[in-house]
Amino acid sequence: MYEKILVPLDGSEPSKHALIHAISIATKFGATLKLLAVVSQVVLPVFPDEGFGTAPVTAAKDMARFQEKMKELYEGVLTEAKAQLKEEHPEVKVETTLREGRPSATIVEVAEDDGVDLIVMGSRGVGGITGWILGSTSRRVVDSCTKPILIVK
Repeated sequence: MYEKILVPLDGSEPSKHALIHAISIATKFGATLKLLAVVSQVVLPVFPDEGFGTAPVTAAKDMARFQEKMKELYEGVLTEAKAQLKEEHPEVKVETTLREGRPSATIVEVAEDDGVDLIVMGSRGVGGITGWILGSTSRRVVDSCTKPILIVK
């Protein structure tokens, strides 16, 4: 029934719980787990009406460093999850993908493009201020994806 299961990870407890459920399903069906981490693209606001016109060069460099740090952090999340899986469940096939973009849109895009049969994801992640609203990423994925989705608390 399930051949490929997409598991978006961000290092949060709900995403770790989702991975546990996904492992159980993958083991039962012999499915491949596709672990996905999505780094939100940092946008530097520009306020032309406030007289700032352009962002200072130092701010742009700081944002680029922050973006690189986030990539490293999420790559670490994927590496750790894959290593743990290989150690505890060597029979489970695992793929990892790191992308940049809007998390909800990227999850849906990967699910559609890669032909996954199921998405297993946490109800909330580490989305900052938006994280306390039901889990805005999971809500957007549920609203816009055609694939079956299991939301784990």
